[in-house]
Amino acid sequence: MVKSYDVIVAGAGPAGAAAAAVLAGQKLSVALLDRAEHPRHKLCGGLLTAKSVEALARVFGLHLSDLAARPSPFDGCGGGGLFHETSQYLFLHQGQELLRGAAAEPFRFVDRPAFDALLVRMAVARGAEYLPGRAVEACDAASGLVRLCGGEELSGRFVIGADGANSVTRRALGMNGYDRAAWRRNLAAAIEVELPVGAGPGQFPRQVSVPELHVGSPQAGYGWVFPGPRGPKVGICGLRRNDRDGRDFGAIFLDFLRLLGVAAPESVALRGHPLPYGNALARPACGRLLLAGDAGGFVEPLFGEGIFYALATGAHAASATLCGLRNGEEACAREYERLLARTVRPELVWSNRLRWLLFAAMRRLGAAPIRGFVNCAPAALAEMVHGRRSFRLLQKKTWEWGEGVGG
Repeated sequence: MVKSYDVIVAGAGPAGAAAAAVLAGQKLSVALLDRAEHPRHKLCGGLLTAKSVEALARVFGLHLSDLAARPSPFDGCGGGGLFHETSQYLFLHQGQELLRGAAAEPFRFVDRPAFDALLVRMAVARGAEYLPGRAVEACDAASGLVRLCGGEELSGRFVIGADGANSVTRRALGMNGYDRAAWRRNLAAAIEVELPVGAGPGQFPRQVSVPELHVGSPQAGYGWVFPGPRGPKVGICGLRRNDRDGRDFGAIFLDFLRLLGVAAPESVALRGHPLPYGNALARPACGRLLLAGDAGGFVEPLFGEGIFYALATGAHAASATLCGLRNGEEACAREYERLLARTVRPELVWSNRLRWLLFAAMRRLGAAPIRGFVNCAPAALAEMVHGRRSFRLLQKKTWEWGEGVGG
């Protein structure tokens, strides 16, 4: 027997949890599926910008005190993983410092397993039915039928696909707004490890309390060194097709570890994943299906910020679904695109333009272009990262939210 819901949300990361929380808060029947069970490991630097903190308040009613790494005020099951904050930051090129700055607002860092689990608990508290261990095998955008691995079938009046960069639900778009070749061209590789501090093999040689952004390797990407809950988080992300000498991405990462002073980096167990990197879908809604977060390619392609864009597109997809339940599929798609066009899409377009301009300039001129960029107006650039200014010529930025999202 096929079980029916108002909405099926595939994927219980921040995008899926945001969508489920908004919809369940409107007293709809919502199934929140995930192939794993929370808390689960997640490769991510865990950076929360100011706009992410505000999105958490609007979508979930969560505040910084709720995210602290202590028992949750909601059910006593561990907090939201907030473990560090700082206003300072570093930009470097091939190990050489370009800028040591301080933003007006702090950057905050969360442990993703605890953070994601809290968001799921919030969605469940509003009435969503959480179904872990359910991997989606196929989705029909026309009917809203979702088939799970193992043969179980669920039916939704609408389906929100928030199942990551390797999304299964995205396949249901067919050729409607989904150019698979273009998607693959702009899919970055990312590797991240969390290292203990020490002088031994595979250990990081120093404590890290200030986030570092490294440019220059890979050639079309960046590296990072962030504070971590158990040790520094070190990673790189980039388009493999743009590395001119064709090196293996793992070899590029090992060179990055050597640059940072890690002894015997080949002893480090590497973990990688794909990351959308300038391939936000032009038409992320088709029939009864909407895509949010990484599944729709909604990652900021200059600095790689994903958490905010997952929260925002998950909430926007939910708001559009509320419209669609009243007015039909076409109205749903129009409302989703309206919200995207007024909020996240301009940021993705302009950050992508800026990225290619900077990368092209660095290939020809070395560190000078990025040095000039980060030093020209550091306060305004920090405001851009925090969402106070737009990637579009540093204009002042406000964020619009749709139906069902709290104030």
